[in-house]
Amino acid sequence: MKFEKSDFRVILFLLLVVITFTVLFYRDLNKKIDIGDREIVGTIHFKNNIVQRKLEDQVVWETLENNSPLTNKDTIRSEAFSDAIIRLKDGTEINIDENSMFNLDLSGEKPSLEFSQGSMQVKNTNNSQASSLVIKSQGSEIDVGTGALKLEKEAKKDLNLFVENGTSKIKHNGKEVDVEGGKKASLQEGAEVAVKRIPVRLKNPSSQKLFLMEGQDTNIPFDWEMDPGFYESQIEISRSPQFKLQLVKQSVSGNRFNTRLREGTYYWRVQAKDPKTNKWEISDTGKFFVTADEPLRLDSPANNAEFAFVAEQPMIAFIWPKISTARGYHFELSNQSNFSSKLKSVETESNSVSFDDLKEGTYYWKVIAHSAFPGTPDKSAGPNKFTIKKQDAYPSPHIIRPANGSEVTSEEINKGQAIVIWEGNTELSKYRLEISKDTKFASNVFNKESASNFITPNWKDFGQGTFFVRVRGYSSDGKESEISSPVRFSIVEKKTEEEPKKEETKKEEKTKSVPLELISPLNTVVEMKNKKSLDFSWKGSPDADRYDLVLFQVAGAKRSAIYRNSVKGNSASLKDLSILDEGTFSWELTEYAEGDARQSKKGNFIISLDQLKTLKPADIEFISPKRLYKEGKH
Repeated sequence: MKFEKSDFRVILFLLLVVITFTVLFYRDLNKKIDIGDREIVGTIHFKNNIVQRKLEDQVVWETLENNSPLTNKDTIRSEAFSDAIIRLKDGTEINIDENSMFNLDLSGEKPSLEFSQGSMQVKNTNNSQASSLVIKSQGSEIDVGTGALKLEKEAKKDLNLFVENGTSKIKHNGKEVDVEGGKKASLQEGAEVAVKRIPVRLKNPSSQKLFLMEGQDTNIPFDWEMDPGFYESQIEISRSPQFKLQLVKQSVSGNRFNTRLREGTYYWRVQAKDPKTNKWEISDTGKFFVTADEPLRLDSPANNAEFAFVAEQPMIAFIWPKISTARGYHFELSNQSNFSSKLKSVETESNSVSFDDLKEGTYYWKVIAHSAFPGTPDKSAGPNKFTIKKQDAYPSPHIIRPANGSEVTSEEINKGQAIVIWEGNTELSKYRLEISKDTKFASNVFNKESASNFITPNWKDFGQGTFFVRVRGYSSDGKESEISSPVRFSIVEKKTEEEPKKEETKKEEKTKSVPLELISPLNTVVEMKNKKSLDFSWKGSPDADRYDLVLFQVAGAKRSAIYRNSVKGNSASLKDLSILDEGTFSWELTEYAEGDARQSKKGNFIISLDQLKTLKPADIEFISPKRLYKEGKH
């Protein structure tokens, strides 16, 4: 069969159409939806795994994060092994379990929550007045009132309601029924509401209790109350609110039980045998969390850090790690170590704040992380001390590459690996680089200005031999920095071979920790086009327990933490590329052994989406500097 030219044009056109619509669909599926001017009615204070929402006029589900705002008429759903704590502005708290879904409509005189399936707890935290929220499900209505309610429903099956405390009113099949605390109501379609007293009441762990563990697991104490005459009981503990997979099912003599549990979300209930009927009566379902205790620390500025400036006050970025169980943070800045006078006091949901109006002087800062869980104390860190000093002149830039006495080979030049790199004061807006054959720079072979902190000279014009390089910086108003000390290097055909070093065999040397070494990305330009992840690798001690990695985005003098991970191996991958943008980044790696931080390293790199003409990032071998970026005025 022979194809005509017109056939190829049609096939090409159809392929372009398929590719275009595939790209548009992918972008629509993964974009963050703008809530616009919609009314915000609440906030997700804590989220575990995948919880999503769909706006009233949208068909795409958006994955929510901690502290995401909720708007009126949102539909919320949770996936398997997922849950969330939601607080509405009227004081109502909603705790949604896995595989659950509901819709919020708080407009009009009768705000409502349409409960579709799953399990959830709804309680009024405003003690001054009853909640006006009405829960709707398949024609039935439940007034929250002063009650703390637990609801369970599997798809189109019957609805079960537990009233933990207070009183709730039910409208079902045209009749109204009041349900008091300690009672359970079953709502069956076409039948009257069946209300019965629960003979078993769960005491501890209290609802939504958070347990912090320091090791691999932690001890969880359980206790409950039973009506008089009830003695025989069974405790059940599961990762599922439907108890499909039970971790513990054990008979207990008495009303107390202890077990050790690892990190996760857990559900528990108790069955008690009625001595009159010999039937097992079941309690309501309790829920609690076990998670690793995340320490709150002050990452930047480090204690006793110093910031210098000449004309412009520096931008100081205050950064601390995100705590997954925190609903927000309180930041304080003072010029007194006892914080008797507060210069800044900020409530924020972010893990960083920045200021560019701090004058010369000594400062102290601290942070408090507010727990999202009742009964769990807040965390605090600090204070850290730092100093801002005014200088009369800009310090000289520091040349990082080539290193003094190093060799630049023809192979490096041909591959585009031979680059001059330096670092300078953040107030400097441009630099002048000079390369000469003599230390007095009387006969320069290269003289060029650059707005960045690296440059690739036309090496092939120099020929082989010994050269010297120096650099001077300039501020935006033309003021010069001090000139750097000359750095000597040689251009050669091949590097001089070094004699192999003798291996140390002493026993005591083998037991020493290996110096932490960052491998990638390090002082290079990372081309992210068509990549699915940003990969980090390093070398460390064989006896290390774990490594904590923090990724920062650098914008001028601001350094913001955007990603944090804790791993046990010598590599990590960041797969959520939506948090990345083109620009300068730095990453900090801390090695832990026997629970203590042992050593730390910092590395820098630049992310680009366009391939550079001559620079191949994978081919570059850099000597480790503190930074690889130019911080100028913005």
